[in-house]
Amino acid sequence: MTETVTPPSAAVEPAIGHPMPILGPNKPAWLSGLCAMLLGPVAVLGHAPFHLWPAFAVSICGLVLLLDGANQSKKRFRSAFWRGWAWGFGYFLAGMFWVGNAFLVDAEKFAALMPFAVTALPAAMGVYWGLAGSLALFGWGTGARRLLAFAACFGLSEFLRSHLFTGLPWNLPAYIWRPGEAISQTAALIGPYGLSLVTLWVLATPVLLLAKGNRYKHRFALIAAGMVALASLTYGLLHLRAAGPIDPMAGKGPIIAAGQAGFSQKEVWDPANTVRIVETYLGLLETPDAEKADIVVWPEGAFPFILLEEPFVLDQIQARLGSRTLAVGSIRRDLLAGQALYANSLLVFDVEQGGLTTRAVYDKFHLVPFGEYLPLRPLFNALGIASLVSYDGEMSPGPEPTTLSLPKAPLADPRICYEIVFPSFNRDATGKAAWILNVSIDAWYGDLLGPDQHYAQARYRAIETGMPLVRAASGGWSSIVDRLGRPVAEHRSGAGYATARLPETFGPTLYARHGEVAFGGLLLAFGLLAAWRHKQH
Repeated sequence: MTETVTPPSAAVEPAIGHPMPILGPNKPAWLSGLCAMLLGPVAVLGHAPFHLWPAFAVSICGLVLLLDGANQSKKRFRSAFWRGWAWGFGYFLAGMFWVGNAFLVDAEKFAALMPFAVTALPAAMGVYWGLAGSLALFGWGTGARRLLAFAACFGLSEFLRSHLFTGLPWNLPAYIWRPGEAISQTAALIGPYGLSLVTLWVLATPVLLLAKGNRYKHRFALIAAGMVALASLTYGLLHLRAAGPIDPMAGKGPIIAAGQAGFSQKEVWDPANTVRIVETYLGLLETPDAEKADIVVWPEGAFPFILLEEPFVLDQIQARLGSRTLAVGSIRRDLLAGQALYANSLLVFDVEQGGLTTRAVYDKFHLVPFGEYLPLRPLFNALGIASLVSYDGEMSPGPEPTTLSLPKAPLADPRICYEIVFPSFNRDATGKAAWILNVSIDAWYGDLLGPDQHYAQARYRAIETGMPLVRAASGGWSSIVDRLGRPVAEHRSGAGYATARLPETFGPTLYARHGEVAFGGLLLAFGLLAAWRHKQH
């Protein structure tokens, strides 16, 4: 199978600057697909823990050149879909292969499903990039204008990927900029989708250096992209300078110790380790970091049982907690009409009048498909497939996200596990909450790329909202992060805490107040400019 070149009489504008023949239209489809599939993983080097943005730029420029070749094909929309999908498949496969580790925690039950899960997710996510490639060809052409269409279509694709079918906004292009550094601060203005769109455009413009034609227009586009990058860098540097240096004990907020016991998820699920896990967490209440804290935070699923149904463990916590507050993630069970309903909850405890009191509860709202519940459950049950985290049944979602009240602290915006990767997740918290409280089980991901990627995305929520972040993650980064996404205190592995005073909030940022208005404006501007310039030619 080859991609046939469109004859000159066809109404397809020839691409310019095709320095790599392997990307052209007269090569076998499998070869262009293989090239795209190999470029995708290069882009992953732009994300945590590497943050090598030039690698992302090289990969994106390669994708533009691939679409140039598709635009010369007789079946150009099909060719563009194939090349975009193949790039996306390689990108998501290399960036999310660690998902397979979750299927090895209970290997006897789920290991056989791992190859399917590791390949099916990237294949599905790649569809968004394939459709974006096809859509971009409607505004494709020569020179700089095709980059406007490219950024608009792929920026829209990333927004849709984050919202459709429960959404999965993992590894957005914006996240190649290390959170807490200068360019990442732009997310406070235009959000991660706006920053993703601008990133795609700016980093694609180097392809103009390879093109022939009107050099003046090419220089203009390159200068414009450079000015946008410089403006973003300058804004971020000024913002960081105004905030001043990091001081873990600055401010008047409560002292918080957020940490974990250091067990892998496989160890947590082994009944032989239950006593050791309980003893380790109880011992963590008596460490120097915890003893000087006002609030102690433990991860999601810290214990391998339903904590509220274990009076002995609750009594031991009460005996050690004293005047402090404890926030910890646990499964919770309710009985409704004789049927057990399970929730993934964040529980807040303190001691009042000599007894341990459940001060507040937040039930996870955005559950993980196939992790905490099964879409199309009758079909998968018939195939003998269950969700990864199941008791007598599936998890039930909690009410709409809201704020959480903790003693000795201002209102918090609670988020459990991957709820933290969703921008604008809790609109109710805007203007009310003063900090984000996130508990997670990153141990599901193993000691691979997943924990670093999850942590980087969590830090972007601090930048976007102007609120500090407190995070406790088993097998990942426990941390206290200021409103600019800068770590104030961190703890990565083993039993221990990140301890610091709760940093001050900045108040709602432009993005927190107006959501995706800036992204919508950028998308409209890029789309109209691409269409206008297309008509001019």
